[in-house]
Amino acid sequence: MERVLGLVPGAAAYADVRVVHRRHEGLHVQDDALGQALTEESLGMGVRVLLDGQWGFAATAYLDGPGLENAVARAVEQARAARGLGPAVRLAPARAIVDTYATPLVRDPFQVPLAEKVGLLLAAVRALRPDGQRNNGLRLTREASSDIFQDHKLFASTEGALIEQTITETGAGLLATASDGADVQRRSYPQSVPRSIRGQRGDFATAGWEHVQRMRLVDEAPRVGAEAVALLSADPCPDTTTTLIVGGTQMALLVHETAGHPAELDRVLGSEASLAGGSFMEPHLRGSLRFGSDLVTITADATLSGGMGSFAYDDEGVPGQRTVIVDRGTFVGYLTGREAAGAVGEAASSGAARADGWSRVPLVRMTNLSIEPGETPFEEMVGTTEDGILVDMNRSLSIDDNRLSFRFGCEMGWEIRAGKRGRMLKNCTYTGVTPRFWAGCDAVGDAASWRLYGLPSCNKGEPLQVAHIGHGTVPARFRSVRVGV
Repeated sequence: MERVLGLVPGAAAYADVRVVHRRHEGLHVQDDALGQALTEESLGMGVRVLLDGQWGFAATAYLDGPGLENAVARAVEQARAARGLGPAVRLAPARAIVDTYATPLVRDPFQVPLAEKVGLLLAAVRALRPDGQRNNGLRLTREASSDIFQDHKLFASTEGALIEQTITETGAGLLATASDGADVQRRSYPQSVPRSIRGQRGDFATAGWEHVQRMRLVDEAPRVGAEAVALLSADPCPDTTTTLIVGGTQMALLVHETAGHPAELDRVLGSEASLAGGSFMEPHLRGSLRFGSDLVTITADATLSGGMGSFAYDDEGVPGQRTVIVDRGTFVGYLTGREAAGAVGEAASSGAARADGWSRVPLVRMTNLSIEPGETPFEEMVGTTEDGILVDMNRSLSIDDNRLSFRFGCEMGWEIRAGKRGRMLKNCTYTGVTPRFWAGCDAVGDAASWRLYGLPSCNKGEPLQVAHIGHGTVPARFRSVRVGV
């Protein structure tokens, strides 16, 4: 690390280097057979140089002397070539920290025998439909998967930071897809995650194999399979305006898309244009914009135990921390890195700059974005709803470039009549405009219903970067919502 930084010209205002050793194991079982057993490993270095107010970046997998020298030279050349092409970068100050950190593990997932992992997944898919795959024209595709990630990272800067971290993430999930020739329905457990370029599904945590064991995949599988089949004959979601209760699994995607991405300050400053890259949370509105009702408080917290967005330090050496995004309905804070924070005169970064491996630059990313618990037990929320719909588990989404108008589709729903859950509903969708939708929130679940979910596939940037993030959620109730469109 010292050798790399020693190659940086003395005229540079700042430079940092990250060496990342990344490991990934992925297992996928479908219909009683192992379909994939994947192992990936990479090692490389990325170096950033801030020279004459502009960034230069280069990455290399060649960590010998010539490789390191070439990477630094390319980063310096880029910074010089960008001289005068834009406003000068100003970094918010940061302490020069020397430290080490590793994810606490009960069972190191890389040390668990492969036969045990595959055996669990096979047992789970068998339990999804014990009597076979076909029955009276019905087809049920049964899938189970697990993934393990580990990043061993070294970070050093010309300011004197030297940080070593080992972040281990473990997760798994089930998916049952039922079809009868006329319709196709699916049910997931414990969370639905859209298939990313890396294909992971399920619920993840910064933890060991114990996280997968706590899911009780085999015990939950019969319900998951039965619900997928039942959805084929369920009534469709009505097209109406009604009271909507958003379950905790669906809430994860709701806060992600309508609060998390808009609060990324680099988007607000125009650094992001693709993947619905704008934001309605403009700087002059901070402290005055009403995001939702007084019941709504949303935080980003990298210090939560087990969260997929949990770490000791981000990829700029800034400590993980808790930031309030929405305080009792008012937009008050951003997710930031050092550059974005410096651009708006913040005293410090919120510690949310992370890169997808060694070959990418750090971007502002969500950590563990959570809706804080309220005071309403879930049973009371349902019991005091005269006429409404409860939805669970995200299936699809669409949102405009400024993160305002949205449409979500859910795997499953239930009609609520006179305070009781009634018939099952399929193809449930709901639409809204973000501040107007959250303004209609009149009940937020209590601490007993709070759960932390981990998602391994948040996409941002060009070239694309995939981030692993967490969401702490509770159910919440919203009035006058258009559903079934």
